[in-house]
Amino acid sequence: MTNFANFRIMQPETKDLVFELMQNADRQRSAFMSFVNIWMAFNGWMAAVTERETDADMIRDLSANSRLTHAYAGLMENSRAFHRLVSDFAAMWPILNVRDVRKKLGRDAFWRLQRDELTAACDAANVKRQPLAWSADDTPSWEQLLRTIYQVRCNLFHGEKSPQNQRDRQLVLKSDRILRTFIAETGCFEWHA
Repeated sequence: MTNFANFRIMQPETKDLVFELMQNADRQRSAFMSFVNIWMAFNGWMAAVTERETDADMIRDLSANSRLTHAYAGLMENSRAFHRLVSDFAAMWPILNVRDVRKKLGRDAFWRLQRDELTAACDAANVKRQPLAWSADDTPSWEQLLRTIYQVRCNLFHGEKSPQNQRDRQLVLKSDRILRTFIAETGCFEWHA
């Protein structure tokens, strides 16, 4: 069960590290390095408030949390800028699981195939992707957004993402901006209960 007070009562050095990572993200010239820092800060907060061992369990708990879901819905309704960020990001969905693409289509699939060919091949091979049950006309749910940002993170940390690739750069930049904005606008790192 998620307990937001857990973060506030952490050892000061550990909590300070999360805030240092956020500040370090602000100093980065690269969206890739900024996102790495923001994700590590968010991951540290997630671990504290969920007390879960794995990212998958942390994501599952946070995506089902009613306070976070309501905070997200409020931002989507009341912040045009946040709504636009999420809509622009969702226009690039689905996000393929790079490991699964390599496994099912080969390591060279991203270079060998054009985007439409790659999409068709991934559909035929049932390649994993996020978000699940997504339709382009849908408004992204909190769970879909969180899981898709996490897929971008996994692809960046374990995949073949490059700042020279326009799509990769945009996915990372949008993930970075959305996560930063969500943290700042909701103040979730400061929640007491």
